[in-house]
Amino acid sequence: MHASLRPRLRLRAQRGIVLIDAMVAVVIFSIGVLGMVALQAAAIKLSGDAKYRSDAAMATEQVIAQMWASDPAALAANFRSPEGAAYKTWKDTVTRLTAQSGLPGAGGKPPTIEVNADNIVTVTVYWQAPGDPAYHRYVSTTHVAR
Repeated sequence: MHASLRPRLRLRAQRGIVLIDAMVAVVIFSIGVLGMVALQAAAIKLSGDAKYRSDAAMATEQVIAQMWASDPAALAANFRSPEGAAYKTWKDTVTRLTAQSGLPGAGGKPPTIEVNADNIVTVTVYWQAPGDPAYHRYVSTTHVAR
């Protein structure tokens, strides 16, 4: 009789092991799902950052193209910030771009254009992403000559 009780005791000792296996599987699956959600959030943020950099590059290249089309002798007078007439027009364009879902926060810190005596131009555009306390910037330097 003693020998016939051993299989029953073994079965009782193994009860609940399937439940523990299922709970461990649910925990591992949950960690994986949370990781995927975090990865998706990071991808969305980086995609937005890339769009802002692209918009800043387009605005910068726009004003540099206008400089190439203008008179190089009057480059500093027309495009130097903050007094140049062409600079003011371009700055207004960048500000409108901000209002039309372009560069967020670009109106808070105006773009700058520096022109030195050799017509080496440095254009800087600033923006502040939503929820980001710091300003980002895009800088482009070129030599405008004919």
